[in-house]
Amino acid sequence: MTIEELLALAQSPLGKAILTLVGALSGTAVQYRRTGTVPLADVPWRAFRRILYAIRRRWFTVDRPNNAVTSINASITEIRDRLAEQSYNPGWPLSYRYYGEDLNARRYFYDPTRPHPHRQLHIRGFETADGAVELTAHEEPAPEHHPRAHLKELDMHDATDWVDDTWESKNLDPRGFQRH
Repeated sequence: MTIEELLALAQSPLGKAILTLVGALSGTAVQYRRTGTVPLADVPWRAFRRILYAIRRRWFTVDRPNNAVTSINASITEIRDRLAEQSYNPGWPLSYRYYGEDLNARRYFYDPTRPHPHRQLHIRGFETADGAVELTAHEEPAPEHHPRAHLKELDMHDATDWVDDTWESKNLDPRGFQRH
């Protein structure tokens, strides 16, 4: 690696997060040696998250799928806030990133009637040139509980029409989703 490449890496979001992580972990190590305990409040969680997102952007970005979309006339911030009010986790890191993706949120739920009962409703958004946001959604096994089924896309159902139908009702509880 050349000096120029090292400087470019150090100035990239990934490089900055790594440097922050190393610095903060050094302080945590000193605290551990001094007291024998790890001060969890001082662990650089934000740096960990930024590194994870940088890795996701760099190595796990794929082409946008040709799924059905619904267009919502609201800003990406308004949609993100609305989903947060409905308990959707923004910026879900355990998923591929699609080119042009501006929103990635999911909500976990449990459905004991399903073969893979730990579920998630996953919503992605893409801002358009006219300021609207195209949303696409699917309901699927949660990756942390059913990793193989999730990766193989077993028991996965399109939920875009459901999101479109329920958006105005302000009740985006995925337990109300009826798969077809």
